[in-house]
Amino acid sequence: MESETKLNMLIHRKFRLWGLLLCGSILYFFANVQRVAIPGSIFDDLQRSLHLSAVYITNLGAAFMYVYALNQLLIGLLVDRFGGCRVIAWGALLFCVGSAMFPFADTLFLLYFSRAVVGLGASAVYLSLVKETARNFSKNFTLMLGLLILIGYTGGIMANAPFIAGVRLIGWRLMLEITAAATILAYLAFLGLKSTLKMPKIQSVPFSFAPFLELLKRRHNRNIFLFSGVNFGLYYLIQTVIGKKFLEDFCSMEEVRAAWILSLLGILSAVSSFGSAALSRALGNRRRIFVRAAGFCCLASFLILTLCIYCNIRTQWLAALFCILTATTNISPVTISLLRETNTPNVTGISVSCLNFSNYIMVALLGSATGILMDLFPPQIRDQIHVYGRNSYLAVFAFLFLLSVIVAYNAFRLRETRGGNYASTTP
Repeated sequence: MESETKLNMLIHRKFRLWGLLLCGSILYFFANVQRVAIPGSIFDDLQRSLHLSAVYITNLGAAFMYVYALNQLLIGLLVDRFGGCRVIAWGALLFCVGSAMFPFADTLFLLYFSRAVVGLGASAVYLSLVKETARNFSKNFTLMLGLLILIGYTGGIMANAPFIAGVRLIGWRLMLEITAAATILAYLAFLGLKSTLKMPKIQSVPFSFAPFLELLKRRHNRNIFLFSGVNFGLYYLIQTVIGKKFLEDFCSMEEVRAAWILSLLGILSAVSSFGSAALSRALGNRRRIFVRAAGFCCLASFLILTLCIYCNIRTQWLAALFCILTATTNISPVTISLLRETNTPNVTGISVSCLNFSNYIMVALLGSATGILMDLFPPQIRDQIHVYGRNSYLAVFAFLFLLSVIVAYNAFRLRETRGGNYASTTP
């Protein structure tokens, strides 16, 4: 009887743990909605409503990304010391506050400030999920992380065609108010489940940035950070800032179809994340094949896009290149596994925080640069919407192609680990 009681308690605890991680992944889902929807999905709505040029609109995304990226360095230390659940509990509170503020903001300062608060809070969720997954599912880490990221990345699907359909019915402000209310409900469920579980002891991890410098001293780590950062930045710029706008302006695609293309990118991104984890395991924990495929597809996609814009080929089939790029880009379970397998276990948190920093600081920088490049050439105004021409997009995509060379170069410099630990032999 006693053993049966203990078994039931263990099963109940497991279910509560699963529920807790599920709530965490739902919060990550809403973080992706916020990242993708603003400004990418509602670029024209924001321009028409706020009467701002491209550089100000793209900087709404950059305000989120700069704070999100910079905070990754601190979150890595906090997660290693306090554990993922405690960090989510405090970070998601800020995330809820910022999400609720944005739709009510009526000045440029408040718009940027609320986006920064959203970025600050959302930055706590992903790394905390990685930490808790590593702590509770060490044997199936890659697969479990891929599953949680799959759930979270469906937010990128929701943030396009379904979100825009809601915007057309009730307006972008009310749509974001509803999104904020749903985020708060997920947060309250997380807190409720957290209160039923015993949290791990707080570790005596010093708040020092010296480990970051040690990580960067290793050439292989620098190659991973450059490969992942630029590769992810290029894809996410398409997904969250200019992809939909480019399809509408240059390819003359109607808004609803462009939105569904971006939703398809969200689906491909989510499937790619989980699929790369499952396929990597099926292939004997191979890592390098996925990295090299991503590097090649990134280079080829941006080369063809740049040439088509230069030759003024305005076909809607250019969206297929976005799909190819997306299908090979989101391989974070593989790149995180590479980091774990080429570094010592005690730096897992800070190594992933460095990886995340490199990813999102590149998104922020590219978002700012894209707005500047687009505004180099004056747009046409049609029904209060700024329509950018061939020269604007040629300047943007030629710049992105040059960056894709960095991706391909570093992809072919990463070693194969096959799931083993090579911390002591990796330079």
